[in-house]
Amino acid sequence: MDDNFYTRKDVDQSTVELTITIPRDAFDKSYKNLLEENTKKAQLNGFRKGKVPTDIVESQVSSSIKIETLEKLIPLYLATALQKEGLLPVAPPEYKDFPKLDGTEDITLTVLITIMPEFKLGDLKKINVQKQDAVITDEEINEVLTNIFKNNKTEFKEMNDEWAKETAKILKAEEVNNMQTLREYIKNVLKTQKEEALKHQLEEQVLEQAVKLSNISIPQPAIKYEAEERERSFEHDMQARQIKVEDFLKANDITIEKMRELWLEDAKQALETDAFLKAYIKERGIKFNDEDLAKKIEEIKENAPKDTDPSIFEDEEWKEYIRRVSMKDLAFKRFIEEVVPK
Repeated sequence: MDDNFYTRKDVDQSTVELTITIPRDAFDKSYKNLLEENTKKAQLNGFRKGKVPTDIVESQVSSSIKIETLEKLIPLYLATALQKEGLLPVAPPEYKDFPKLDGTEDITLTVLITIMPEFKLGDLKKINVQKQDAVITDEEINEVLTNIFKNNKTEFKEMNDEWAKETAKILKAEEVNNMQTLREYIKNVLKTQKEEALKHQLEEQVLEQAVKLSNISIPQPAIKYEAEERERSFEHDMQARQIKVEDFLKANDITIEKMRELWLEDAKQALETDAFLKAYIKERGIKFNDEDLAKKIEEIKENAPKDTDPSIFEDEEWKEYIRRVSMKDLAFKRFIEEVVPK
């Protein structure tokens, strides 16, 4: 393959135009190979299988074999060009035109490649958030007590110390022995839940501000592709669970159009987060070395189900995936420590 089989043009920060030329002799060679394969399988009255003359087979299937030839060669030439240019597409390629396959000239086609632009961190000191205390009111505690009383039938007709002792058994709360300690137990549980919710809410707020300050704008084709992947995953899940999509939508009182809106928004946020963390990792020089990876894998091994195939822990692609995920987790932790008030 000639090194000069393509040219590159940067359309904008997220779009690269590749003009690829497939030499006519390479196309014709691949075409003849496919024609031979089809001839061997061809069946026609008056001829034994595989004995149909090539020119007769070609007269019937020439157009489809030319298209098949192109479909076979394009991925090879495109993958080589992408590798040489160091391009990582974030959406399927878009072909601007369909090349002419007849004649003796080389085959030329133009492909638009969507890539993720490189982003630089904004001034993260401008992030402004306030921590909220997890305050639990008597009304919230009373509501939980009432629900427990209604949903767990006992011999007691009112909430008292004896009922509290019985309820403690249901909750497996050994420290509860009267109404006062039950209220304290519920308050602590509610406080833990609210603290976790407020922590998650705060992290979303600082991340949203960081994305805006860093001017992170995800290419629309990438968002569309990721949303479509979510829809495909959803359909596969429904099929595996033997649930009709229509039945699921009806049971959850939602339309497929609304689901697609949600997938688009989720895809956008996920890609923005990923782009920001990559920029954060690069500019803050965050590393996750082989020793860190080995420790992480040992941790995963210890918590893995007993029937887990041990070979997975030696798979290099899996290890690299764990490294990437762990590095992003570490970057997110460092980012939160940097911008969230103590």
